[in-house]
Amino acid sequence: MGVITITLFLVLSSFSPIVHSQAGTNFTLPCTINTIGNGWNGDIAFDLSGNASYLAVMNTNGTVLNLRVSAGSSGYNAAYNIADGILMFEGDPEKDVANTVWGTYATHFWNLSSNTTEDFPNVFSEHDIQYDPINNTFLTLQDYVKQVGNNSILFDKIVQVAPNGAVLWSWDTYNYIPLSEASQYNETSTTKINDKTVEDVTHANDLDWDYNAGIIYLNLRVTNTFYKINQTTGAIIWACGEFGNFTLLGANGQPLVGANGLPPSLWYHSHDVKEVAPDVFTMFDNDFENNTNPNDCHSEMLEVTLNETSMTAYVNWSWEAPTQYWTPYGGATLLLPNGDFIGDFGDPSHQNPQFPQNQPWNFNNTGAVFVEVNPSGQIVRTWTFPVGWYVYRIEAVTNLTPIATSTPSVSINSQTIILAVLFTAIIVVAAMMVVVFYKSKRNRNHKLMAK
Repeated sequence: MGVITITLFLVLSSFSPIVHSQAGTNFTLPCTINTIGNGWNGDIAFDLSGNASYLAVMNTNGTVLNLRVSAGSSGYNAAYNIADGILMFEGDPEKDVANTVWGTYATHFWNLSSNTTEDFPNVFSEHDIQYDPINNTFLTLQDYVKQVGNNSILFDKIVQVAPNGAVLWSWDTYNYIPLSEASQYNETSTTKINDKTVEDVTHANDLDWDYNAGIIYLNLRVTNTFYKINQTTGAIIWACGEFGNFTLLGANGQPLVGANGLPPSLWYHSHDVKEVAPDVFTMFDNDFENNTNPNDCHSEMLEVTLNETSMTAYVNWSWEAPTQYWTPYGGATLLLPNGDFIGDFGDPSHQNPQFPQNQPWNFNNTGAVFVEVNPSGQIVRTWTFPVGWYVYRIEAVTNLTPIATSTPSVSINSQTIILAVLFTAIIVVAAMMVVVFYKSKRNRNHKLMAK
């Protein structure tokens, strides 16, 4: 299949790609789509921030189906498809607290068909949120600063809350994650409001909640490790990663060897860890502060398989992005219904401001990039945003019926269909006229012969 490129910026001729914009807004989706193979045809949702903040629902061919524009400066965070056509998302308002670092966002349910929301103004979370529809409760992440000796340290809590925000259960990284597992790079962050510098030793950025079994999977970016937690007892059942109790296996099935006297890891500062099958997890490996090769700069999509009997873990599928897509923070790996994967290489410039600008890994060539890859590792489609546009998370949306007022401008595919229908109609009308003409002529001939 040849490469089909759709650039969603300018209105061109009737046979050219045109702008996909949301009815009733001045928003133009700043995205170029390259279709190289047989990509998945479906709907995706993602936060998008640049000159403003948006939550967009888009068909994979580039048609914008639904759109929200942030009322304030805080924007949007993670979004999840919790039921057919229903998105749960973190967004306005954002609550800034003096002894926290990451902004916490209120929670909303968005009915994409009716374009209505159910708001939970007292359910705040940062980085990620999960929902239990059976008991109608939420699992949230919240950070806080704790003074340990002479050090101000940022820790994280998992907090289960009711729809009114009442706390039902909580779990604190301070009680379970030793300070000895802090990053060798001495990572720090700055608190809200009072701009206090604190040590960032856990940096929880992802939850995956098996509420039926009472199991929580928690990913800690700084420790390069994710954890299986028993919600009833609070105990860590196991940990997998640099500070885990699994033997990490390399491509040849042999245990990995750490570098510089440090434990080994299969990923560095990952995001978006989700269980997609029993003991099989997808994740986005940022490849940031790689202990083995700090200058590697190759973010990748991973699928990791664990064996809880032999206590071994290995990468059973991966796709490594080129260096120009390096995403030191944010990012996601989405397993699609057709078996393909979409990677959200969402960095707005693909460079780290901590590094000197003349280093080879500072690219500044694009903004966020989505890449769809099939199981054999072939790229089938890319969505590329200009420099300055950032996407934190991407989600598939099921059984969406967009509202009538949300109909976007006609896409190139629908234009082609309309033109084809018009052309067919012209041919049919012409054929009918020919038939009428010959019938009329034949009737006249018959009359003449009768005379």
